[in-house]
Amino acid sequence: MSQAPFGRRRVPVTYRCEYGAYVVLHCRDDEGPAPGPGQFYMLAAAQRWGGGVDERPFLPRAFSVLRATPEGELHFLLEVVGPGTERLAELDEGDDLLIAGPFGAGFTAPGDGRRALLVGGGVGIAPLAIWQDELGLEATVLLGFRDAAHAQGAA
Repeated sequence: MSQAPFGRRRVPVTYRCEYGAYVVLHCRDDEGPAPGPGQFYMLAAAQRWGGGVDERPFLPRAFSVLRATPEGELHFLLEVVGPGTERLAELDEGDDLLIAGPFGAGFTAPGDGRRALLVGGGVGIAPLAIWQDELGLEATVLLGFRDAAHAQGAA
C-alpha cells in the first residue's frame, strides 16, 4: 500500500448519481496514490463546510473507496445520516471536495487456494466493490439491505 500524501487535496467532483437511499460521488485525484481495497479517505466539502444554527464546523468524514479507476478517478458511496453527510450529498459536478488519503491497511486476498466470500450491507458494501474489482468475478458476494431504497446501492 502506498503512503498518502500529507494534508488535504482539493479535487473536483466529476460526476454525481443517486441510487435509492445513496449518493455516489466521483472525483479525480491526480496527486494521491491509487487506493487498495479496504482503504478509506477523509472527505469534506470545500465550500460551506460547517455553519448551521450555531456556526460550528463539521469534521471531515471517513469513507471507504467504492471504486478506483486506473485514470485516478475515485468513487465514494454515501448516505445522508446527519448535517455533514447531507452537505457532502449536496455536492454536484464541478463542486470541490477536500480529500485526504488513502488511509488504512486495506484487505489481503485469501491464500492457499481459498476463495473470498465478501459479505456486507448498507454503506458497508463500499469497500467490497473495489475488492471484487481486484479479486475478479470468482469472489462470492452476499449483500443485505434494510429496504428496497437501500438495495439500489448494489446497482
